[in-house]
Amino acid sequence: MDTPEVTEAPLVPRIRTCDGCTACCEGWLTADVHGKYMYSGRMCHFKGPGHCTIYDQRPGLCVNFRCEWIDNNDIPEWLKPSLSKVIMYRRMVNDIGYINIVETGAKMDSTHLNWIILHALQNGLNIRYMVDSGWNFIGSPEFLAAMNQ
Repeated sequence: MDTPEVTEAPLVPRIRTCDGCTACCEGWLTADVHGKYMYSGRMCHFKGPGHCTIYDQRPGLCVNFRCEWIDNNDIPEWLKPSLSKVIMYRRMVNDIGYINIVETGAKMDSTHLNWIILHALQNGLNIRYMVDSGWNFIGSPEFLAAMNQ
């Protein structure tokens, strides 16, 4: 009996959007948006219900902010910031790239943390992650030294 030829369907890249997620505007990150300061406990002055009220006039720091969930299709859907209460974004220290992971108002769920740590270890990623408002680091010796300076 002949076995039918099995071919894989071509991968279609997912195109993710914020779709009502405003976690980056809710006061978990620090920024100056048109002279209005946003920081831990103080959301962006221009955040509306599920959207940015000045989206077309938002400053460069907002335009250039890259949510790792949007940019990285390897990250599961359930880690979208509005669902997971975790924001992930890339940063540099001493010319060393890392992913910064911030809790958004609640202690990170152990399922989320486990996936993030395993993903970082399997892919050789440097990560800085917050659990219960405390910072932790995983990565190369150079990254760890830079973060502990």
